[in-house]
Amino acid sequence: MESLETFVGRLPHFDSLSSAEQIDYLVYYILIIEKKEGGAKAKEIEGCFSSLHIPAYSNINAYLGKFSKKSKHQKFIKRGTQYLLERRRKLSIDQEVGEVQIPKPTNDLFPMSLFQDTRGYLEKIAKQACICYDVGLYDASLVMTRKLIETLIIECFEKHQIESKIKGPDDHFFFLSDLIVKFQSENSWSISRNTASSLPQIKKYGDLSAHNRRFSAKKADLDKIKDDLRIVIDDLLHLIDFSKKGNVA
Repeated sequence: MESLETFVGRLPHFDSLSSAEQIDYLVYYILIIEKKEGGAKAKEIEGCFSSLHIPAYSNINAYLGKFSKKSKHQKFIKRGTQYLLERRRKLSIDQEVGEVQIPKPTNDLFPMSLFQDTRGYLEKIAKQACICYDVGLYDASLVMTRKLIETLIIECFEKHQIESKIKGPDDHFFFLSDLIVKFQSENSWSISRNTASSLPQIKKYGDLSAHNRRFSAKKADLDKIKDDLRIVIDDLLHLIDFSKKGNVA
């Protein structure tokens, strides 16, 4: 959880506010950052002032009560002895503190629908790869794409109950380079020529973004492999076949 000191550090104007004006932000911290259910109490707000080593407002209860009354200036909603932030005030502080709004992924890298009804962790990795591509974080997108392919290959072996083939003596899974070799040579399935040739290329770019400090991925790098990436993902998901419960006999 973000500390109170770090939180107010994101507000360049905080120290120039009056102690009364600072109350709004301390209530926000208690409710949103600390995730305090039910509301903030005057004593908790006073404790925030103390933690920051700044003078507390002389009558916090009076301030909260004054701005809990229904009017165009309302900032709080009273619930017994606790207070919530009125929605408009909360949204305005969201903008001030730069509350992160994670965008929805597009289908520009690959269709997110491919991961519908698969596994939550696979969908999460896929979303990160797509969102990073959408917002121009191409190194991050390649690293998450690499992780996605690695996870799908492991899923293939586990679904066919042959995961021991991709584990070392320490019972840990092989690195991606060895996973690809094992996947390509496995007799339990057949893969397309395109998938066989594309896997090393996808891994190469993922490795460059993850390990080469002088490499900076560009959109063109991902665009160069994204058609093949779609085919590889299709093939891997087909082999896993999440529509069938349990393992393949």
